[in-house]
Amino acid sequence: MIKKRASVVDTNENHVQEKDTIITDKGPTIGCRHVQAILLFFAFFFGLGSRTNLSVAIVAMTDNTTSPNPDVPTYNWTNTSVMLSAFFWSYISLQILSGYLGKRYGPKYFLLVTSIINCLAVGLIPVAAKISSYGVIVCRVVQGLAQGFLDPSIHVMLGTWIPNEEKSTLCNFIFAGIFSGTIFTSVLTGYLSTSWLGWPWSFYILAMLNFVWCIFWGIFGQNSPATHPRITKEEKKYIQRSLQQEVEDKLPTPWLQIFTSVPFYATMAGYIGVILGHTLLTTEIPTYLAKVMNFKLKENALLNTLPTLAGALVGLATGPLSDWIIVKGYLTRLNARRMFHVLGSFGGALFYVWLSFLNSSQPYTSVVLITLGSGIFSLVLAGSNVNHLDLSPKFAGITFGILSSAGGIASTFPPLLVQWIVLDQTSTDQWRIVFLASAGFYVAGALIFYFFASASRQPWDGPEEKDAEERN
Repeated sequence: MIKKRASVVDTNENHVQEKDTIITDKGPTIGCRHVQAILLFFAFFFGLGSRTNLSVAIVAMTDNTTSPNPDVPTYNWTNTSVMLSAFFWSYISLQILSGYLGKRYGPKYFLLVTSIINCLAVGLIPVAAKISSYGVIVCRVVQGLAQGFLDPSIHVMLGTWIPNEEKSTLCNFIFAGIFSGTIFTSVLTGYLSTSWLGWPWSFYILAMLNFVWCIFWGIFGQNSPATHPRITKEEKKYIQRSLQQEVEDKLPTPWLQIFTSVPFYATMAGYIGVILGHTLLTTEIPTYLAKVMNFKLKENALLNTLPTLAGALVGLATGPLSDWIIVKGYLTRLNARRMFHVLGSFGGALFYVWLSFLNSSQPYTSVVLITLGSGIFSLVLAGSNVNHLDLSPKFAGITFGILSSAGGIASTFPPLLVQWIVLDQTSTDQWRIVFLASAGFYVAGALIFYFFASASRQPWDGPEEKDAEERN
């Protein structure tokens, strides 16, 4: 039984509220869409794990007291911030193209081939380090090129596989792979770096595990419900009706309409704020804890997992809560997106401001604040992070490619900001400027998103029946 989407007008508040399609026959309890979600979870898990691994390993790579094994190499590098940001130089260059190619030809094999390249680049970092820091930079640039296909390809999959009724739930489950991969990498790298094996094995093991994922993806990954050989008719109909994509089409990309869309730019502003905060957390907080709060590497790695764990748990809870609020009609989709994004951004900013006024005698207070800030900040996963799917499920890969390009450029900023401002890594005054600037970015992005965002499917997404505009 299928109930069609309806619009209910509340004349007292002068806004239109969208009632979601309710489809009772969704196919198997664990369907093909869930298998794809699990595969995409691990795509983010290993992709982000290998992306952030260097942030923890760099401490051991430049400290000859970390491992008890004297044969583990260490280096006297002064350009570590450049090494950390090098990934994003190439990462941003392929975002739009990869989204377009994924939309036009399907993302499966692009994601497979580039993931294999990423495995090779990660595994070669210890070898390249023996040459010079520039060898590591080259590997990071190759990683960036390979992972330039990761996020847009996954978002193409989200636009074709995730029904509207389960959007926040399944998307946030998949996004939890980002947090979980970071947690796993921090613990693994911290443990191995202080063991006899040393930091090189953190790169080798991540490369091997990522390659195992590539095998599973090659076997079970599918571009869409329409091309899946084993999906049931009920599940296929459920997904296609929910996304209004019962006809497989090859629409031309509406580039002009996308680049002149005010709601899309509002989503971009919110997303950039999110990226700036996440990049600072994953790339620079380990250094802050080590140099200002004087945590040892193994302890640092373990403590650094707490903010990520908090973010993952809040993110997993936020998805079902957001979907429930929308389906029950307590908030329109637009106001739900606004609420979660503003609460997450302002909450995260508040904890960064508080953190900026701590000193080295308050190490565990800093960990608590970073953990709480990361947890509440993860509310944004039900805000701007899924909003582009509201605007255009058909062109989700392309729109996210544009967002990710902007985010990739923004991602180069936190490491460089730290390098410019934090001339003395033990100075709390210099770190205060970094944290206050980050809080300002959170707030600015959230305000733009609140006032200019939309949650309606845009006219340029295709000729199907359009959703009613949600207003407040």
